[in-house]
Amino acid sequence: MNETIATRLRLPSGLVALPDGRFALLEMDASRRCLKIFETSGAYREICRIGGSPSGIALDGDGCFWIAGGPENSLVRLSPQGRVLQVIEGSADGPFLHPSALAFGPDGLLYMTDSGIRLDDLLEGGHIHPDFFKAAYNGCVYQIDPAEGRVIRVLAAGLLLASGIAFDAGGLLYYSETLTGKIHRQVIGGRQELFVQSMTSPAINVLRGPSGLAFDRTGVLYCAMYGLGEILLVDGDGKRTGHIRTNGSKPGNIAFTIDGKHLLVSEQENDVVEKITAPRPGLPLHMPSIS
Repeated sequence: MNETIATRLRLPSGLVALPDGRFALLEMDASRRCLKIFETSGAYREICRIGGSPSGIALDGDGCFWIAGGPENSLVRLSPQGRVLQVIEGSADGPFLHPSALAFGPDGLLYMTDSGIRLDDLLEGGHIHPDFFKAAYNGCVYQIDPAEGRVIRVLAAGLLLASGIAFDAGGLLYYSETLTGKIHRQVIGGRQELFVQSMTSPAINVLRGPSGLAFDRTGVLYCAMYGLGEILLVDGDGKRTGHIRTNGSKPGNIAFTIDGKHLLVSEQENDVVEKITAPRPGLPLHMPSIS
């Protein structure tokens, strides 16, 4: 069994390790919609109620939090104290549908997946709509200038529930497409290519598939497999090399601790954060200064 380090959560989603050893976590449930900071002791404090349906988080070099899924499906920048500093609502093509995950690139720009469907169209009575696979998805990957607060370009479109996003040590961009089981990669602005097919068949009847992504320092990709109860490991050649079981069946987002020794997993079946000893040290994230 993996260690459980946070309990009694409500739809835990994005999480990120902080430089001092603590970690920040989002809760998506309508009763919370908040950002919390957890101490190494397990104690926590709520920083703010964000609103919207916060699902993705990134930390910049100024200690500010970038939140995907703020009010009206926006991207929000918060001060370390939780004050709203910036709101980005969409691109020149229109508003975001439901921002999902975030990662800063080696170029200092911010990259974001948009699931491609509004939550109201995905849910029915608080549960996944039975015909979810037939919905009109237009999942996208955006390149964003965080200083200017604008979308620079759309790097991918037409994805069936775009989810996790991460960079490898060489600066290649990776993102997951949950319903098809595909994890794509690209040189920034280049042609999208299939990196790995993580499932043998698409998620037609039950919502499941690749979600949050993270890399270790040897180039192995870790992918939370939502609905399948595991973290999939994929080497640099796109070969599936193993998996790590999670206590619950719905791991969504993952992040290495700041020392790289452990993997944190937000898990929505039990509404907890699990802590797993990492097989190899995690790759540090890019955290550029914006101001």
